[in-house]
Amino acid sequence: MSVTVRRTEQPEGPPEGRPEPVPPGYPDVGRPVLLGIGALLAAGLALFWLPLRSVDLEAMTGHGLIGVLPVATLLGALLLVLTFMLTLALPRPHRLLLSAQVLMLVLALHGVTLALEPVARFPTAWQTAGFIEYLTRTGTVSWDLDARFSTPGFFAFIAFVVKAAGQNDLEPLLRWAPPVTNLLYLVPYVLILRVLRATWRAKWFAAWIFIAANWVGQDYLSPQAFAYLLFLFFVAILVNWFRHHDETTQRAGRRRSAETRERTGPFWRVYAWLFGAKDPGELPAPKVSVREQSILLVLLFVLILVGTAAHQLTPFLMTASCAGLVLVRRCSLRGLPFVAGIVYAAWISFMTVGYWAGRKGELFGGLGKVFTNIQQSTGGRIGQQSGDIKDIQQLRILIAAAVVGLAVAGLLRRRSRGIDDRVALVLLLVPFSSFGLQNYGGEVGLRIYFFMLPAACLLISYLFFPAPFDAPRVRDPKVRLRLGRLRTGPRRHWPAVAAASIFAVLLAGGFLSVRYGNEKYEQVRPSDVRAFDVMLKNHDGVVGVVWLSAENPELTGGTPVMPWSYRGWERFNRTAVIANRTNPADLSQIIQTLRNQGPGGFFVTTRSHEDFQVLSAGLAQDYGARMRAALAASPLIQTVYADRDAAVYKLKDPPANPVLPVPKPAGLGMRSSPWTPAGMVYLPVLLGVLLARELRRLRLPPGELRRLRPMTVLAMPLFVSVVAVIIERFVIIQ
Repeated sequence: MSVTVRRTEQPEGPPEGRPEPVPPGYPDVGRPVLLGIGALLAAGLALFWLPLRSVDLEAMTGHGLIGVLPVATLLGALLLVLTFMLTLALPRPHRLLLSAQVLMLVLALHGVTLALEPVARFPTAWQTAGFIEYLTRTGTVSWDLDARFSTPGFFAFIAFVVKAAGQNDLEPLLRWAPPVTNLLYLVPYVLILRVLRATWRAKWFAAWIFIAANWVGQDYLSPQAFAYLLFLFFVAILVNWFRHHDETTQRAGRRRSAETRERTGPFWRVYAWLFGAKDPGELPAPKVSVREQSILLVLLFVLILVGTAAHQLTPFLMTASCAGLVLVRRCSLRGLPFVAGIVYAAWISFMTVGYWAGRKGELFGGLGKVFTNIQQSTGGRIGQQSGDIKDIQQLRILIAAAVVGLAVAGLLRRRSRGIDDRVALVLLLVPFSSFGLQNYGGEVGLRIYFFMLPAACLLISYLFFPAPFDAPRVRDPKVRLRLGRLRTGPRRHWPAVAAASIFAVLLAGGFLSVRYGNEKYEQVRPSDVRAFDVMLKNHDGVVGVVWLSAENPELTGGTPVMPWSYRGWERFNRTAVIANRTNPADLSQIIQTLRNQGPGGFFVTTRSHEDFQVLSAGLAQDYGARMRAALAASPLIQTVYADRDAAVYKLKDPPANPVLPVPKPAGLGMRSSPWTPAGMVYLPVLLGVLLARELRRLRLPPGELRRLRPMTVLAMPLFVSVVAVIIERFVIIQ
């Protein structure tokens, strides 16, 4: 991740096989230093992993995993951080060592539970397995079972891969998904970093922060994780191969006239600092053949289609990011945002109609309610918690605020050096537009943090390492760069590395605190999975799962904190029972609800779910134990399965009815309107015309863009017609 500036008449780089030259004034280190860093890295790995064998997860409190990790493991994590920073302080980049350290960081931070828990963590990951199992078994989807079946692209892809590999057990895939996914994220992120005017230290530190700051937990096997990877590749292709070729020179402030340029004073100094001549924060765009750009443009279109079919939020951010890069002249594909926006709107209108029909108020009621969505994503989430878990939520908000604040500081520090980081600025700001959509179940704040992270990590690294290059001032008029005052002493970079090390240590500690802060109830035990297998074996039809909730799930949107429906999705029907907070032995509601479920009714509880009710809703610590004792002693209740971690109960004499039929696959639930047939014709034609227009643009010189007018004229009525059909469907279909 280094950038070396050379005069145009010089060779492009060192002969193949030779190391990159050391910057002037920085003597290289000898092999003993590198061996010493390697030994420290090995010691850190041993300290981190070996003590994990003695961890007692039963001693966890509401503060999660950080409270039971051995001191030696925490020291090992500290050593892993410091060895990376020590390598960052060396005179030149040692890529093999740095890559190994980033890999070890990924495995340590995102894979620590692999050594602690016998099965894959996080109940929601098991629900993903249920979607995949259903699609693999039936070959289709069913919109009426879950909203996520309306965007089945990811489930279909994994189902195809699993079936092709002959793998029936998804549990290993669930276990290894977080560390593998984070490693995959680094591939497009490195492509983004390579186009930036930054030192090798800034780029490597940005990649390190990108791993350590990603605590939001959206990297499990899920459509969000898959779509995020597509988003990163989408942005990487745009900023690498579709930037303008006039970004290499300074531009005078366009808003100042000849008269105002002569004025001085505090206001005009600030104005010049904000809008004056700046060097672009990106390297000059490479020359790419039209054929290569055409292939990449088609690939971008495919990414838009797949991303739209895989996830609800990601295609919106793809569209907004592309539009933002076009507006700030960092992307030459002016028509691509229209293509992406049309694909997104059409998918929602045509392919998700089965879900949004009849739920318009629920789904679109949050549009434009920015402050309400912000409150529900921040203070509202804290207000719903109690006990230790509130501390974790507050720490998460604090870390997110610190990341944003430091990113802004890094942006300003680069701007004070005369560098205009437009790509980073767009990628930082665009995710905040999601606040105008809906609250996303109170998680839109987490999603915004997740999507702004690539830019934020880069800008934070600029705060510590703001220089655009490692090389001294270049006076070649063809490469006009404002390098500022270059300090070339062998020790001048140590203060920046020391400051960055303090931040890195705090960030790694914060990661281990907040990433696994909910581990007391997010862990999945083998008995949790076995409980649902027992219910499926004890009844052939629809299983009526009765579960305990301290709050009304119809108001809170709560679901059982269990691996429900990890297989046989359509056979489970969930019904909540509101807990009697004062008397856990009161079984009247449970018994009545089981009767309403008929012969397929089962009451299920797990320790993880009980811990969630205690930490999240304030039930008594011994509520679950007292309730289980009452269930086991009741003459009306039969214990189907029970151990320390999970229990399943049913009525000894259940009623014969109702017997619910197992739902048949319903597909995507597409519906028609009077104008829908016309829209189905206009839509592919419009997309074809717009894509052909962009392909044509690639072949035209800048002065001949008027030759695109015939395609523009053809696209306009098609665009109006498609928009009219989309609006008509939202109005007509109920």
